[in-house]
Amino acid sequence: MLNELRPQLTRQDTKMRKCISPEKILATGPHRLGHGSSYVAIGLNFNVGRSTVLEAVEDVVDALLELKNLYIKFPETEEHIIDGRESFQMWSALPNVVGAIDGTHVKIKTPVENGPDYFSRYQDHDIVVQGIVDGTMTFLDVGAGYPGRMHDARVLRNSNIFTRAENREILTGPTVTIGGNDIRPYLVGDSAYSLSNWLLKPFPERTNDPHEIEFNKELSSARVKVECAFGSIKSRWRILHKHLDSKVSFVSKIVIACVVLHNFCIRAGDFWDDPPSDDDDDGSDDDDDVVGDGEHVRQILMDYVNRLQK
Repeated sequence: MLNELRPQLTRQDTKMRKCISPEKILATGPHRLGHGSSYVAIGLNFNVGRSTVLEAVEDVVDALLELKNLYIKFPETEEHIIDGRESFQMWSALPNVVGAIDGTHVKIKTPVENGPDYFSRYQDHDIVVQGIVDGTMTFLDVGAGYPGRMHDARVLRNSNIFTRAENREILTGPTVTIGGNDIRPYLVGDSAYSLSNWLLKPFPERTNDPHEIEFNKELSSARVKVECAFGSIKSRWRILHKHLDSKVSFVSKIVIACVVLHNFCIRAGDFWDDPPSDDDDDGSDDDDDVVGDGEHVRQILMDYVNRLQK
């Protein structure tokens, strides 16, 4: 990580003072992200002033954001889509799943502007973070900064992923053939989302239909990966558990920086042991030759997973 960030973290000495080294900046900034300690406490640990810590954190966060497109990539090529669906095969019998989507909340200090919009159902001010992960818990996409009152489905509709999927710019192929029907790649989410041919959600929890129950079990086995990913990132980067007193724009940068670090660690084989799940369920239950109707796709896949059980 130091090798990748060194150019952005290298400062020039002046006649008045010698600059802090990139090594010390990289030690100081992630310390804030990993522990959530105050700037004063970190300064005492590293024998630097509060303002130096603040600058180091901002420099590290900005540098990590420059790596976002390198470490957070939504699968678009056939090779990457196949890799994505293979990452779920050991977890779920559902074919052609390439990502699991969910939202989580990060607490913030009451914003000066539009404060009520950020007051969520958790009786606190927070922002919503939308994430999509593959079966290895690597983030494929992340969006942060949405007001805490915003429903997960609305967050999705306001995201670039929604626009691109609806315009068939992503999640179009390769397809898999099930019972003579071509099923495009798709995401799995919880009941908060609207059903579509590129995003499947479970049947209502109250269902007594054994086939629907079996489908829900397989979908949940894939979807839980995004809950575990959020749990992992919040456990490792403890700043996300704090009431952050920065502006919403910088809090959003912090979240994305933590996701970059999370994906970097996964690539390096540095996995966080036994991550807890992070279940921020909205509690809502809104009910060419490629199958285009979400209900039809879900029915086809329900029949498929139940045939596997026989």
